Amino acid sequence: MKKIFLDENEIPTKWYNIQADLPTPLDPPLNPKTHEPIGPNDLSAIFPMGLIQQEVSQERYIPIPEEVREIYRMWRPTPLIRAERLERALKTPAKIYYKWEGVSPPEVINQIQRLHRSIIIKKKGLNALQRKPVLDNGGRHWHLAQNSLISNAGSTW
Repeated sequence: MKKIFLDENEIPTKWYNIQADLPTPLDPPLNPKTHEPIGPNDLSAIFPMGLIQQEVSQERYIPIPEEVREIYRMWRPTPLIRAERLERALKTPAKIYYKWEGVSPPEVINQIQRLHRSIIIKKKGLNALQRKPVLDNGGRHWHLAQNSLISNAGSTW
């Protein structure tokens, strides 16, 4: 087992967007009522445009806002571990790595994703949040992320 530790100054500055490297673009999401493709304008009723633009982007890299990188520094970087025994067992020439998230609080990945959304909404102003509720698959995560943003990023909403 080989562990790789990054310094804080090596925390990524951008996210990789796999859509840029797909052989064919993903099909757009479908409207559940009409079964027709939906576009950014359809989503604008419930999401701020900044989130929509990121979601539909075909750019290979998406910049990570500095506010999110500051939050990352609280729990990042986490150790990256090479799974050499698994590589040997699979008899693969591929190098397989995994991240050990045991050094972070539970569900920190979900919190960071929601913090990023919170920052985009905050940049648009509180009115954007009031008009466009953020839907999520786990309501408590949104509140947890919002509270974390307020307490850790010094936000005053």
